Amino acid sequence: MVGPANADVNNYDLPGPGNPNNNKPITVLQEFPYGRRSDEGRAMLQILHDIAPKAELAFHSGFISPGNFAEGIKALDSIGCDIIVDDVTFITEPYFTDGVVSQAVDEVAANGVSYFTAAGNFGSASYEGTFNPVPAPSGFTGFAHDFGGGDLYQNVSLKAGSYTIVLQWEDAFYSLGQQPGALNDFDIYLVNNSGAILFGFNRNNHWKDPFEVLPFTVSGNTQANIMITRKSGTGNVKIKYIVFRGDATINEHNQGTSTIVGQANATGAISVGAVLYSNTPVYGVNPPTVASFSSEEDT
Repeated sequence: MVGPANADVNNYDLPGPGNPNNNKPITVLQEFPYGRRSDEGRAMLQILHDIAPKAELAFHSGFISPGNFAEGIKALDSIGCDIIVDDVTFITEPYFTDGVVSQAVDEVAANGVSYFTAAGNFGSASYEGTFNPVPAPSGFTGFAHDFGGGDLYQNVSLKAGSYTIVLQWEDAFYSLGQQPGALNDFDIYLVNNSGAILFGFNRNNHWKDPFEVLPFTVSGNTQANIMITRKSGTGNVKIKYIVFRGDATINEHNQGTSTIVGQANATGAISVGAVLYSNTPVYGVNPPTVASFSSEEDT
């Protein structure tokens, strides 16, 4: 180990040569290969070392891609790790079926591994429903989703900052080998009260993967509307979007749907929510209360 990690060993924050509590070095299977990413993985290892100072530790980056993440999970299992912990969410992993990461979690859990993952930090900023088609407004192709009572525009409050909203629908994922891929092509837009597009970067999903990513930036606190359309496809298809980044409040047609997705929904995973330290029995709060930003299951 070099750099800050070596300093952690010398300070007894990580195991390795020079640490009298545990001198066995961490087994590093893969670091992030494209420059500097973050030290979150090292921080997690520090916490684990504090809890179990004699434990043998290993590390594999989870930030490269879902496929690489899945292979890393299996690689950690192959060298004998019996507890695996992650704090990663890939926004393109399927909502309605198991992706490659969830499949890898279930595989190692079947081998006896205890797998812990973060539930997520996306609060309740999500919408899920069955596509209810009505003719799309002027300027749009196909059909729009009726959120209820003929309302095509779901009002949201947005605080200043950067946003990433991901829409998915229940359809075949071509990248998972589900042939022939998506049979429906949905789009998601941010529009004003007149239906004029503020943001909308949409691709042709036909025969591909069923998701759309809506990134945008808001310079000041404001309100806008979410609109979902289908350019092609048929059937009563489940749709769901999650606000993965940005401080958004869904003001109407809010069904309180879960923001726990990806491997946090895997059968073999133990998903861990967030609790603020000030909301624990030590501070007179019993039982502890879930932090407002913590992802939760359906209410």
